[in-house]
Amino acid sequence: MSAPSALLADGRSLSAPLLVQLFIGQCLVLALHLPFMPPWLFGVALAAAGWRFLQLRRRLPRAGVVLRLTAVAGVLAGLWLQYGGLLGMQALMGVLLGIYLLKLLETHDRRDGRVVVIIGFVTLTAAFLHDQSLLMSGAALLAAAWLLQTLVVLAGGRAGRDAWREALWLLALSAPLMVLLFVVVPRIGPLWSLPQADQTATGLSDEIAPGDIAQLSRSDARAFRVRFDAAEPPPAERYWRVYTLSQFDGERWTRLRPEQHAASAGQPVSRFVQEARHSPFDERAPRYVAELLLEPDSRPWRPSLGTPLASDARQRYLADGTLEGLVPLTSRGLLQVASSAQAPRFPDPAGPAWHRLLPPDANPRSHALAERLWHEAEGEPRRYLAALMARFGEAPFRYTLSPPRLAGRDRIDDFLFDTRAGYCTHYASAAAVMARMAGIPARVVVGFQGGERHPDGHFTVRDYDAHAWIEVWLDGAWERLDPTAAIAPQRIEQGAEAFLGGSEDFLADAPFSPLRLRELGWANRLRLGVERVEYRWQRGVIGYQRERREALLAGIAERLSALWARLGQLKPGDALRLAAAVAGLLLLGWAGRYWHRHHSVVEGHLVRRLQVWLEKRGHGPLGGESPAAHLRRIAPRGGAAQTALEGMANDLERLLYAPLPEAERRLRRRRLGKQLAEIKRRWPRRG
Repeated sequence: MSAPSALLADGRSLSAPLLVQLFIGQCLVLALHLPFMPPWLFGVALAAAGWRFLQLRRRLPRAGVVLRLTAVAGVLAGLWLQYGGLLGMQALMGVLLGIYLLKLLETHDRRDGRVVVIIGFVTLTAAFLHDQSLLMSGAALLAAAWLLQTLVVLAGGRAGRDAWREALWLLALSAPLMVLLFVVVPRIGPLWSLPQADQTATGLSDEIAPGDIAQLSRSDARAFRVRFDAAEPPPAERYWRVYTLSQFDGERWTRLRPEQHAASAGQPVSRFVQEARHSPFDERAPRYVAELLLEPDSRPWRPSLGTPLASDARQRYLADGTLEGLVPLTSRGLLQVASSAQAPRFPDPAGPAWHRLLPPDANPRSHALAERLWHEAEGEPRRYLAALMARFGEAPFRYTLSPPRLAGRDRIDDFLFDTRAGYCTHYASAAAVMARMAGIPARVVVGFQGGERHPDGHFTVRDYDAHAWIEVWLDGAWERLDPTAAIAPQRIEQGAEAFLGGSEDFLADAPFSPLRLRELGWANRLRLGVERVEYRWQRGVIGYQRERREALLAGIAERLSALWARLGQLKPGDALRLAAAVAGLLLLGWAGRYWHRHHSVVEGHLVRRLQVWLEKRGHGPLGGESPAAHLRRIAPRGGAAQTALEGMANDLERLLYAPLPEAERRLRRRRLGKQLAEIKRRWPRRG
């Protein structure tokens, strides 16, 4: 037996190679958390490992209680400064990581090593609270394999290929059970919750000022992904509603929550929002049914293609034609939404007067322009709005991601008559104000327009697809009006990526985005392939919910019923041959089981003989103690028989648990008999 294994069997200390193995395991687990946690935690890992190795070489003393408590206090202080407290999820994750890393300071024997590995498994599992992507799952599997083979070595197995072989064998044995539990066991809701740090899938906000959405074009962050059940909407109908903004203070458009609207109007909240699976405000038949894969977000917004009409789970349907979840999403989730692809047809309970409000005595030049256009339209709202849109489509108005900054009280005047350059929010804000100046109820809607279509049919909507447009109340219904379609129709038809890709500000905050290589054919195909695989993983594995489980089990039951029906139609001769084949397979299985049990009985019989012999001399096993642990515990008392006891413990574990070649198995069985005889011969006379 090699020296490291002897030390482990002795239980007194860990060798330097094993400490290196434990440290590598810590680094692998820490790597799963580093993209989401403070990077200085890696310094903590290096410091703890460095101290432990210097202590092993007798250059430093053992880490005492004071040092360990100081290190823990330092980690807690760092997390407090990082997150402003220790009760949030990220801070608590940092505490778990800190405990895991600092545990190496007091890891001296086999038991301590096992504790480090077990904490490593817990910390590894916690990484899925950050991310559940395919990349994270693959990295976690690698880290788990490393921790498992470390446990094999700590149990007395040989390091290297043998330990890896046993670890991979154990993983392979657990895989069928894992798949079965995944498919059959229903998902349950969380039994408790932790305070969540604010996280947003997109920078889209429920209040905007001209220029705000232009900042989102600098980011390639994913907002959501979507697949349509049947027909796909054309580009001109890909308007994803998120927020409706109806309050304007001269600078910013803001959204009042339903509760605020109800309180200010003195009406019941149920007129402004209701929880249901079908919209209580609109009973139209849906035009499109979309399955949304939503990103985690601390805000409960849910996008819908036009007016939301129905969903596969209870949601909050708002009277302004938007949709909210009952709770924010802490992880990716699937939602099916049926919608109209059009603006709402029902009135807003806030009333037309609310949607005509403007700050008094502001933007006099715009007022004068509105009066002139209204007069030229002869008081016809549609002609007035058409003239306004035509004005936007004329020079010198231009569409840009870098418009001049607007300041002062009369910002609409400054935009319409001075700068005449802006992004979608500039034009939407000006159009809504001009509509209200003519007495037409209007509001701003923010959300997304377009999205990248993938070859497999799903769409990805990103931050740079954020958009703003307006809705006006005409002839008893809201109608969508998009000034961007007048000033930059290519933005609507081709999408933000195609239209804005040449701008310096486009993706400015994502210098390493793979989208920058979209003009390079092979790189773009690679990106699309990776995103397709990741989407299928998220949709099929992470999004595996109760309905899919029931559908899968129903499909399996249907196939089994069909198989049973086919078996009932077999001819007697075919049935007899099938029965003979099944009986042959069962006989082979029984023979293999008998062979394994027979050979397991051989080593078990030898060990029981030794244990009985030792018990007569006052050295029997403790309650719940395994035979190998029993032999290792009493080995130091065996005198000249110590080596034989340790060797017998190691051979026994290898025979029972390791997938050994038959030649090595026979060799170890013969060695067990020799070791038994040697122990009896060399045991101290007065032991």
